[in-house]
Amino acid sequence: MRGEPVDQDELKQRLNLTVTPTGARGLEEIAQELGLKSKSELVDQIGRRRLIVSPNPAVDQDTEE
Repeated sequence: MRGEPVDQDELKQRLNLTVTPTGARGLEEIAQELGLKSKSELVDQIGRRRLIVSPNPAVDQDTEE
């Protein structure tokens, strides 16, 4: 619930991110695949270092899909 501690007695802090539509869809898909409730929870888990982010060698990093 908003305004209530969600983890380790911490309140959520607003953070504004700007991503492409493709990036937003990708974040949503990753969150769902990991069983997370939202893109916000995905970003929080990365920030808490509970999830590790690394480049995907199967995807060309210099081009967009």
